[in-house]
Amino acid sequence: MHKKKILVALFFILLLVINETLAFAITPKDLLNRVNERAKDVKDSVVDIRMSMSLTGMSSGSGQSGTTSLVYRMKIESIINPPVVRMTYIEPDTFKGTVMLVDTEKKLMSVYSPVTNQVVQSKMEDSQTSTLNINTADPTSMLQDLEKTYDLAVEEKKIDKKDAYVLTATLKPNQKGDFSKGIFYFEKDTLNPIKVELFDTKGQPMATIEILSIKYNAGLKAATLRSFPKDAKIVKGGTMQGTPGLPFGTQSNK
Repeated sequence: MHKKKILVALFFILLLVINETLAFAITPKDLLNRVNERAKDVKDSVVDIRMSMSLTGMSSGSGQSGTTSLVYRMKIESIINPPVVRMTYIEPDTFKGTVMLVDTEKKLMSVYSPVTNQVVQSKMEDSQTSTLNINTADPTSMLQDLEKTYDLAVEEKKIDKKDAYVLTATLKPNQKGDFSKGIFYFEKDTLNPIKVELFDTKGQPMATIEILSIKYNAGLKAATLRSFPKDAKIVKGGTMQGTPGLPFGTQSNK
């Protein structure tokens, strides 16, 4: 479940970063239409993000409910055609160099650990991510679903002394979604995404994602994204361990 939540958040980032230049005055419908149009010009993207997550569960020691905070930074490289997404961990140092590869074309998910020098591979239809119905070949399909499932509103705010547009998506009554509310911040001048805040079905913070940098049409190659060290051991059909969504990052118990 946690893996599903973080992948939803990550693909929302991929979907938002395709927006580079939009009109100055926008409504939610305008924004969705223009993002759909902008996506036609984007072939690939490189995004540097920092993500903070709050996970609530039972402590194995005390048996009491507690909240664990996870903080990590990663670089996300994605290609639209063929649909390949590579996530490389930058922080914390303990997991630096760990790579998660989602290859929709080959229906394969791979996780590389520099500690063990192993690549654990799993068919996507056999993993929990198959329930996401994410189409990386057409990222705007998620925005279309967003409009159907969520009530949308746009307003202007000051974010870190910058003028910003804020798109708020609130789950409609009697609808099911992976989050109850999402708040997406765009810099007003460029409309590049600045930050995303996601809340769970109880209204509690689920994830905060800061977009540190974005580069479009960087000339990424699928073969490069799919590559791992030549001496790495390939483990097929294994269970995903230490992947996003699990306790994987800088932790602190509250």
